Amino acid sequence: MSQEKVDRYKGEKKNRAKNMKKAKVKRILIAFLVALIIGAAIGIPLGRWIYNYQQTHQDKEDVFIDSHGYADWFNQYWVDNYSDVYTGAELATEGNSEGATGDTESGSTEAATEAATEGTSEVKEDVTEAGQATE
Repeated sequence: MSQEKVDRYKGEKKNRAKNMKKAKVKRILIAFLVALIIGAAIGIPLGRWIYNYQQTHQDKEDVFIDSHGYADWFNQYWVDNYSDVYTGAELATEGNSEGATGDTESGSTEAATEAATEGTSEVKEDVTEAGQATE
């Protein structure tokens, strides 16, 4: 071997422990930084999601309704959504949707008035006939 190689080898041998410590610290530092980056990549979005979830659901969990308020709400909800299904009745707000157009309103009102007057006159005739027949 040439003298240069021998000197270089002796210098490496002399500083070998020092160089190994530097390499070990460098590997640990790189592993720590990689773990930190991966943890941040997973933790930040997950933390934001948890925080937003807690903020949106916190109000829903803290709501308190007394029994009278709940009964009033439930009764109104039932009337709005289900009462016509079970009773077969039409609500006043839903009634006569034909009347909303201009021409049919007057026609349907007149027809309803005529039907009402005819019904009462027929009843009166039946009553008078029944009264005359029994006499």
